Amino acid sequence: MDEITISKFYDLILSDKGFQIPETGDLFFPAYIYTYNPKEEYAVRKEIENLKDRLIRPNNFVDTLILNIFSEFLGYLKTLKLGDKNIYSLLLEKENSNDPPEEITGIIKEQANSREFFSYINKKTQEHFKSAGKNKKVYLLLYGFSSIFPFLRASGYLKNFEEHVKGYKLIVFYPGKYENRNYQLFGEFNDENIYRAVPIDVLMKH
Repeated sequence: MDEITISKFYDLILSDKGFQIPETGDLFFPAYIYTYNPKEEYAVRKEIENLKDRLIRPNNFVDTLILNIFSEFLGYLKTLKLGDKNIYSLLLEKENSNDPPEEITGIIKEQANSREFFSYINKKTQEHFKSAGKNKKVYLLLYGFSSIFPFLRASGYLKNFEEHVKGYKLIVFYPGKYENRNYQLFGEFNDENIYRAVPIDVLMKH
């Protein structure tokens, strides 16, 4: 991975005192997209953790929550009960059975795009930031869309989560590229309905 690019992202954007204030930028939908080469997925994940360490240092005091959307989804499935088992366990059993794979993928996709799952993420976010004062600087860094694909795409997440993004800035790490005002997941699949999220690429050029 190009570490200099990640460093520039921190130096020019995340550590900027003006950008750190929740009330600056797009007040209606303070969401931003950081694109990266999908081949560098695990290197990027490591750098994301390093970003958090730098942000919480005394010279920044930025309260940062990092979530892996795929891990959160698995955790969500484990909260859903059907009889004496949870949905996660039942899906594993179905995977090892003779049930049609379409039935399993259908259930997963439905749950990944459900209002309940987005509320689950929102609750976790609000609980983390509940002590934040009016002027506290907070970020939510979200990654893992390469793992949860094709059940949930960044476009679907942002479209359904938009109503919850208030009082903090959401930064989505996107395994693809931004080109000609269009996002391409893995550099191949066009992602629709995320035009309202601000591409970090554009911010870094200003």
